[in-house]
Order: sequence, then structure tokens, then C-alpha cells
Amino acid sequence: MSLLNHVIKVDDIMSSNSKDGVITLGGREFKRVKNGLDEIDVASFIDELIEERDKLAKSHEHAASLTRLAERTVVEADKLAAQVKAEAAEQAKAESAAIIDRAREQARQIAEQKLAEAVAHANEEAKAIKTKAEEEAAQLLENEKSRIRNELSNLVNQQFGYMLEEMDRLKQQAAAVQDKFDKKLSQPGEGYSALTVESEGESHAATVEIEENRAANMEAEKESDTTAVKVAEERDTAAPEIANESDTIVEKEGKALDEHVEPSRARDDTEKSFELSELLQMEERAELGSPQWEIEVLPPFEIAEVMEVVYFLDQLPEVANTEMIVPQIDMPSILVFLRESVDFVDVLRTSPAVAYVEEVIADTDATNGKPKKVRIGFSENSTSKGTK
Repeated sequence: MSLLNHVIKVDDIMSSNSKDGVITLGGREFKRVKNGLDEIDVASFIDELIEERDKLAKSHEHAASLTRLAERTVVEADKLAAQVKAEAAEQAKAESAAIIDRAREQARQIAEQKLAEAVAHANEEAKAIKTKAEEEAAQLLENEKSRIRNELSNLVNQQFGYMLEEMDRLKQQAAAVQDKFDKKLSQPGEGYSALTVESEGESHAATVEIEENRAANMEAEKESDTTAVKVAEERDTAAPEIANESDTIVEKEGKALDEHVEPSRARDDTEKSFELSELLQMEERAELGSPQWEIEVLPPFEIAEVMEVVYFLDQLPEVANTEMIVPQIDMPSILVFLRESVDFVDVLRTSPAVAYVEEVIADTDATNGKPKKVRIGFSENSTSKGTK
């Protein structure tokens, strides 16, 4: 269509631009021939136009191809961007999880290390505390041994001195009786029978007094053993107080020991007293058999209170013997051997030192040959409650 328009306008152009047999069309000169333009020139021009048209078509097709390529590139770029974004997100998640795992592992290792350090430190402190406690306990035990040894030595020395005084007094009485007897013998025979009766009476009285002194000595030995047991018990139940009082007591008792004569002899007498007391207890237990009652002394208590109960029981005619044992640190017991059957619980209630009495009912003990049990207390604040 454009070519036709171009041909249509040729006449107009020719009329306006014709010069000397040459026509200029679109800036190109054509020769004029008869009835029109030169065919060769027109054909050449048309070829050029076709060539330009082809170039333009190719250029347009290339531009369209480039446009399609650009569109595909944009689409691919969008897809690639989305893929990269997704991969980046996945990689970020993976790296984040790895970082969290590493952080957790480091935290676990740090916690285990701190725990191990804390355990080691605690073990070291516990070991140090244990060592210190063992040293303090050993020192306390040694102090208590010294205190008990001094107390027993003091007690035995007192009893020994008392016995020496009694022996001197008895010797003086015996010498006086002997002098009196010799004087009577030098007199006439009519006073002989009266003298004999009087001498026998005095001799019997002296013998009784010696036996009483011997019994008092045995009681003192027994009391020494009981004191040792009770002091050991008080050591465990009142260790803080004992630790503070040990030095003062040892100093006082050391001064008291200095006042006695022959301390080495007193120590020998103490050892002999323990051996004799142990032998006597073994012989008495073999003769008396098993105890019928076991008295459990509930805390709190004092040695004097326990000794008062022991003395009270020993004075009873129904009681053959008593023996102190310590089955538990804070609860000593008194084994009672009876000569004859007696309502023992009611008897204990009559003791002035006892605040309450509680009988422990156990049918199996009687069938197994074990002694019956009864608990006593010296204060209403004792561990167990009973009825007085």
C-alpha cells in the first residue's frame, strides 16, 4: 500500500522536481524516459526499498526476540531469586540450628565443668570438715579420758584415804582393847569371865565395822565404774559443754590430787579396783543368772540422779544386785537382779528421784528369757512420757 501511494505521488513529485530529464524522488534522481521513469532506476530503487524493508523486518524480529528473551530473563530471574531466597532461608535455618546446637553443647560442657568443680570443691570442704571434726573428736576424747582418769583417781584416793583412816582408828581400838585385855589378865581370876565376854563383844564390833568398811569400799568401786560409764555418756550428749569445762576440771582435780600422798600407789589401787570390780560383777552375774528387769533412763538426766536410783535399789531387800550398761549413747540402762518376786514398777514409783515410770509391754521378752523393761525419767521434759 505504501508503494502504491508512493507511485501515485510520483507525478506530483515529477512535476515539481523535474529538471533536464531527471526526476528526483525521495532524494534520488531518476532519468525521464518516454511515458515515465527509467525502468532500471525504478527497479533499483524498489530493490533498495525491499532490502530496507527486509532489514527493518529483521530488525523488528530481532527486537521482538530480544523482548521475549528479556521477558524470559526476567521470569527466570524471578524464579532464580525465589529459589535463592528459599535456599538462603533454608541455609539460614540450618546455620541457626547448628549455632543453637553448638551453643547448647557449649552450655552443657560448661555446666558439667562447673558441676565437677563444685563437687570437687564440696568434697574438699567435706574432707577438711571431716578431718577437723575427727581431730576435735580425738582431742575431746583425750581430754575426757584425762578428766575421767583424774576423777576416778580422785575418788579412789578419797576412798583409800578414808580406809587408811579407818584402819588406823581400828588399829588404835584394837591396841586399846589389847591393853585393856592385858591389864585384866594381870588382875585376879574373878574378873576373867566378864573380861572374856567384853573382849568378844568388842572383837565382834570391830569385825562388823571392818565388814562395813569393806562393803563401803566395794560400793565406792561400783560407784567408780558407774561414774565412768555416765561420764562417757555425758561426753557424747554434752560434748560442747565438756570441751569448755575440761581444762577447768582437770586443773581443779590436778590440785586435788597434789594433796594426796603417794599418787603412783593410788593409780595402782585404781587399776586393781577395776579388775576386782569386774571379777566381782562376773561372779555375781554367774551366781544370780539373768536379770529380771532392765531400767531405761530417759534423757535429760544427771549422774547424781542415776546414782540415787541405783542406791535406792541396792537398799531394797528384794534386790540382789544392780548393774549399769550403756546400750545407747543417750539412754543408759540399769539391770536389776531380784532375790524374790516384787511389784517392781510400783517400787520404782516410790523412789524420790523418779519423776515418772512407764512399763514397756513386750510379751515376747518373757518367752525369750529377756528381762522386762521399764522406762524412768527425772524430768517432765524427758523424751517419753509415763505416769508416776
